[in-house]
Amino acid sequence: MRSRVPAALARAKFPEPLLEVLRRLAGAGHRSWIVGGAVRDLLLHRRREASDYDVATPATPPEVTALFRKVVPTGVEHGTVTVVLGDRAIEVTTFRGEGAYVDGRRPESVTFHTDLEADLARRDFTINALAYDPLGREFRDPFGGRADLRRRVVRAVGDPAARFGEDGLRAMRAVRFAAQLGYTLHPGTRRAIPGALDVVRKVSLERITDELLKLVLAPHADRGVALLRATGLLGVILPPVAALPARELAHSARMLPALPPEAALRLAALVHRVSSGPPAPPGEDPAALLGTLRLPRRTVETAAALVRAHACFQGGRAAALPRSERDVRRWLSAAGPEHAEPLLALSAADAAALPAARARGARAESETLRRTTAAVLRARAPLTTQDLALDGRAVMQVLGAGPGPHVGEALRHLLERVLEDPSENEPACLADGLRQWWAARSARL
Repeated sequence: MRSRVPAALARAKFPEPLLEVLRRLAGAGHRSWIVGGAVRDLLLHRRREASDYDVATPATPPEVTALFRKVVPTGVEHGTVTVVLGDRAIEVTTFRGEGAYVDGRRPESVTFHTDLEADLARRDFTINALAYDPLGREFRDPFGGRADLRRRVVRAVGDPAARFGEDGLRAMRAVRFAAQLGYTLHPGTRRAIPGALDVVRKVSLERITDELLKLVLAPHADRGVALLRATGLLGVILPPVAALPARELAHSARMLPALPPEAALRLAALVHRVSSGPPAPPGEDPAALLGTLRLPRRTVETAAALVRAHACFQGGRAAALPRSERDVRRWLSAAGPEHAEPLLALSAADAAALPAARARGARAESETLRRTTAAVLRARAPLTTQDLALDGRAVMQVLGAGPGPHVGEALRHLLERVLEDPSENEPACLADGLRQWWAARSARL
């Protein structure tokens, strides 16, 4: 269906390398189109990276390759090549039809053709089945994607059960788009997801994790988590989180949009109620739970450290919220001073996610924690063994002993002293305390 060109597309400025690709294809008799998410985002006035445009063309991969000096065969068996012009890489894909999907992810066969509308018909959602030719100034929207953008709805192209049965990742993408755009799922699209869970299980864990991260970092992540649970997807991805009582999961979900969009921080908020009781129940340690997603090790370790140190609000009051400067010093020492800011963000989000009747007091406690933490950090109180006025070599000199496990024990003993009273962090004071500790230790052995 040929549609009037929306003003957002008519006014859009496109990168010159992209236009050059379209011109060369058109000059060779292959009228080509910008398709998919780039068109959607332009209509929504969302920023798009200059290289993040997909071109669909009736030209076959060999025909595209013949027109440009540098072409990378990134997915030539599926009709996709990447044209490199200067420092820009532009993905060009031949109009195609697809055979049966046998693995829940990719079609068994691909056939090339010259029908733009048939190419758009194989796409996942109407808001992505859009095409624009900036040279000919023509917009194509055969499945009502622009109307769905106005209605703020994610709707599958054609039969949603068929779309999800072809590719299990599409169910995750539907929920992720809802979280990113703040949209609802079309009723038929939503109803089709539970029936596709077996297909979702066939998708590689890396791809599932990628979609989950995009969802968790989205502006409406709370909506995305609610949809994950309602459709059964959460039970496939993170069963312990899906098993949480509805109220507790809703609380965790409400925390997400209140936090900076950092992966470790938001993942910590998502799973913190699973392992809220120290120690974590067997199999529900945060590192083990997040490790099932094959996330980067640093992300898992950071998120797990935040969960373990998070002063969680329960029943409107903090379960273990440190209050005095001494308690805050010990809290920061155990968690790692580098985690101070994300832990404070977690505390504030946790308080804000409580019911209104209880949130006010919790916010006040969280703010008190922030002020006390700032005071401790301003005072440069020693929080790690590296902050001590004596290092390992000095410890051995004071004790007249060589290296060994006792050096680490000694440093930890000294840290305990200065966490209690930072004024003791002087070489002479620490040396006296160290000798006393050594004598008492020797008497016990």
